[in-house]
Formats: sequence, C-alpha cells, structure tokens
Amino acid sequence: MTNPATKTTPSLSIVRSKRVYEQIAEQIGDMIRSEQYRAGDRIPPERDLAKLLGVSRPSVREAMIALEAAGLIEVRVGDGTYVRETATVSGVMPWSAGADPGPGPLEQFQARRLIETEMAARAAVSATAGEIQELEALVEEMARVYPTLDDFDDKLGFRFHTALARAARNGVLANVVEYLWTLRDSDMWRHLRRRVVTPDNRRQVVIDRKEIVAGIAERNPVRARAAMIALLDRAERRYFGLDEE
Repeated sequence: MTNPATKTTPSLSIVRSKRVYEQIAEQIGDMIRSEQYRAGDRIPPERDLAKLLGVSRPSVREAMIALEAAGLIEVRVGDGTYVRETATVSGVMPWSAGADPGPGPLEQFQARRLIETEMAARAAVSATAGEIQELEALVEEMARVYPTLDDFDDKLGFRFHTALARAARNGVLANVVEYLWTLRDSDMWRHLRRRVVTPDNRRQVVIDRKEIVAGIAERNPVRARAAMIALLDRAERRYFGLDEE
C-alpha cells in the first residue's frame, strides 16, 4: 500500500498572461515553422494583419520586430516582409521556454508618456542653474554628433533623459526612467531603430529636446510638458508606423 506522504507533487510551471505582440508573433512563427509560410514567402502587410487578427497596428509592428530579431523574417525596404531562407531551422522565440520577454517597445512608450511628461514639468520648477546648463550642453552635443552617427543607439538620449529625471528631484522617477532607457538596449529595439531612424528624424529629436530645455530654463512647466509630449508623439508615430496610415 502506497504511503500518501511519499507521493511526489506533479511539476507545475507559473502561468502568465502573454502580451498581444507575443501572441501575434507566436501565431505567425508557428505558421513559418509548419511551412504554411515557406522560405521566401511574403508576409501580409502590417495593416492587413491588424485587420485579420483584430488587433492594433502598433501591436503587429511589435510582433514583426520580435520575429525579425528571432531570425524568422527579414524586412526589405520598399518591398515588404519575407520569410528568411533559414527560418525553419532557426528562429527560437525569446519566450519559447516560458520566460517572460519583458515589456515590448510599445508598452515602454506608454510608460514613458505617463512618467516623462510630468517629469519635464516638474524639472521646470525644481532644476538648478547647473542642471539646466548640463541639459543645454547635452543638446548642443547631440546637434554636433547625431548627423555623423552610424548606429543610433542614442547614448546621449539616455544621458539627457536621466539628467532630466534627476532635475525633477525625485529618486523614484530617476530610477524608473533609467530602467526604461536600459530596456532599449535589446535586439527588438536595435531592429526597430534600424528600420526607422533617418538623418531627418535625428534632427527633429534635437529640436524637440531643445524645446524641452527651453521650457525648463524659462521655468515654464506647461511649455516643458508640451514639448515632451510632442517628442513622444513623433517618436511613437515613427517607431510604430502610425505615419503610414
């Protein structure tokens, strides 16, 4: 007779809700691996996929970036998105073993919008003269350096936004902003930047950040907040394809 005390507990794994972009990427990834989409096939445009799946276009954009980072698809500028020749033997999704890939770029942008807009307004009230000079110097350095950058990883952007967070005089805000910018050092972000960053939008980023600093130097929270909103609005449209609607 078996002693109940000796019975082993079945192995269980933690259940988590998957983000929309993960679900989309898994569906398309499974279709590629099962050869419903074969090597060299063209994937439907993001706009069409969004309608077919009943999701937002930015969520589809995130899924496409995840698939590209996993080596399953490739984007041919001006032509479309295609299944890579090596897709069926490579392309393990980052979360295929059950790991949480963390918040995607769109989720990160939503957090930045909630946090950094008020952070800019707060900095307009609390920044010291020295902190304003630091922000002005960073913008001047961006104006010099951005036109010559081969890879737009935006280390200067990290320095600018974390300096802005410190000027807001809130240690929690500073830690959160630093965390959000650290998340940008990922394969998904590298592929996303490669798709969309151009000399023109680099110049626009400098203009937008200069306007943020002007609002802070003027001690005008409304102007600083509006400038940050404008920067994030433009970046979100650029990164997630909303300018193409």
